[in-house]
Amino acid sequence: MSFIQNNHNHGWKSVTKGKLGDGFSFHSKLATWLQDYTNIPKETELEILEVSCGETSCPTEETMIVWKDHEFRISRKKEMISKMDVDLSWKRFLSKT
Repeated sequence: MSFIQNNHNHGWKSVTKGKLGDGFSFHSKLATWLQDYTNIPKETELEILEVSCGETSCPTEETMIVWKDHEFRISRKKEMISKMDVDLSWKRFLSKT
């Protein structure tokens, strides 16, 4: 018996870098929600990364916000992030630290 293996990589790609207070061109509310629901300082330099798989059998879509030595992940594409995603993901992030 043989098994078909469908191996593929989900490489993170950088979307943008900048200060939280400057906002993000891809999402009009994300910076505000991050300021409201997290303790990330407004002047912090952030990098936004995204991983997404185009294969229909693999629903991987995730956004990662990186600053200093921290990685904050939200399990949604950057354009689709909701206020609740930020709140719940931040609570999960805090519980791990």
